[in-house]
Amino acid sequence: MMACRGIAALLVCVVGVTAADLCLDCQEDTTTAEPVDLVLYYEAMCPYCRTFITTQLYPTFTALPSRVLNVTIVPYGFARERQGNGIWEFTCQHGSEECLGNIIASCALKHTSYKARDYMPFINCMEASTVHGHELTALHKCAAANKISEAHISTCLKNKDGKELLHQMALTTQRAKIHYVPWIVVNGQHTTSIQNSAQAGLMSFICKKYTGLQPSACKGGSHASVIG
Repeated sequence: MMACRGIAALLVCVVGVTAADLCLDCQEDTTTAEPVDLVLYYEAMCPYCRTFITTQLYPTFTALPSRVLNVTIVPYGFARERQGNGIWEFTCQHGSEECLGNIIASCALKHTSYKARDYMPFINCMEASTVHGHELTALHKCAAANKISEAHISTCLKNKDGKELLHQMALTTQRAKIHYVPWIVVNGQHTTSIQNSAQAGLMSFICKKYTGLQPSACKGGSHASVIG
């Protein structure tokens, strides 16, 4: 008689459940489906951006595998820039504190080699935790909680690197020709329908957009929980 070891083996022996049944996200996707590509243009202190990131984008991002959703964020929004003595200076909608928040985010993206799986937990924490005027307090908390080097980010803030990085975010934002923030682009397109659908229920929207094997978060009718 075959011995069963562990919960997975017991289920196979007793009820015929397969390993694939136990892990829907472990099944190989044999289709050629590309992940849904989402680009978010935002600014650090915008309340609507904060709400979208903490209650829609981050929960959905963490629930879906990378084969389903690819995320890029661009922290700049409606800031304005000018160059003096070879150094970029910025004016932001919500004051100098927002410019600081945008630069912190830009430095974090560079620090993590622009890998969303590494920077998104930090960005979510910053958006959920930052009190206006206390961005450095949030940086201290969120860096420690998400294995981000606070020293690296602080150095980036203090020298011209941070401002150069934000300048690059400015150029990317200008090319997108945004009209408001958060500005959501999916698979290279921005429409009112895409914006409204993404903000109303990002998990459902992404699941419908993805043409490959549906992950468990989609199959189970899961809804992104509120985080932050």
